[in-house]
Amino acid sequence: MATTQINKVPRKEQIVNAARKLVIEVGSENVTVRRIAEEVGFTEAAVYRHFKSKRDILYLLVENIERSLLLDLTIKIDHRGDVLETLLMRHLSAIEMRRGISFQVIAEIISLGDGKLNSRIYDTIVIYIEKLKTILQKEISRGELRKDVDIEATAFLMFSVMQGISNVWTLSNYSFDPKKKFNAVLKTLRKGLQD
Repeated sequence: MATTQINKVPRKEQIVNAARKLVIEVGSENVTVRRIAEEVGFTEAAVYRHFKSKRDILYLLVENIERSLLLDLTIKIDHRGDVLETLLMRHLSAIEMRRGISFQVIAEIISLGDGKLNSRIYDTIVIYIEKLKTILQKEISRGELRKDVDIEATAFLMFSVMQGISNVWTLSNYSFDPKKKFNAVLKTLRKGLQD
């Protein structure tokens, strides 16, 4: 019984990873269970043993993306130095390592117009922005940012910057260093956030 459980996890991961790859390569509307099965070398029936539908596969994909995005934003805030820059650069490094796929998959899944999936993505983005707001509040408490900073607007702006840089970088076929673009944006943003 334990062997069966161990084998299910890697297969589910293979299926979700294949879906992630196909969403980027062919667009979410062209991803089918048959295509996913072909990508991983399974039969459609084997895929259906793990998932009821394409929507279930994409739902788990969104959950995986949420975990990775939120993990990127986890850092101890109580140490000295520029926590905000350190955090965002680390997050950008993780995005770079994943080749910008998380934000691209989010955009692709939104284009499907599936209410349940869109609601799940919305929840993911809200959690992500809330995490950014918490970080900004801690930076204000440490005296690193102005006390009158609009945390809600700044968190939304930071999300937009990360999404924008990731999308442009991916669409340019990775033709520039996203960290250099981000540094220029962060420098501009900092002028408005610090005393």
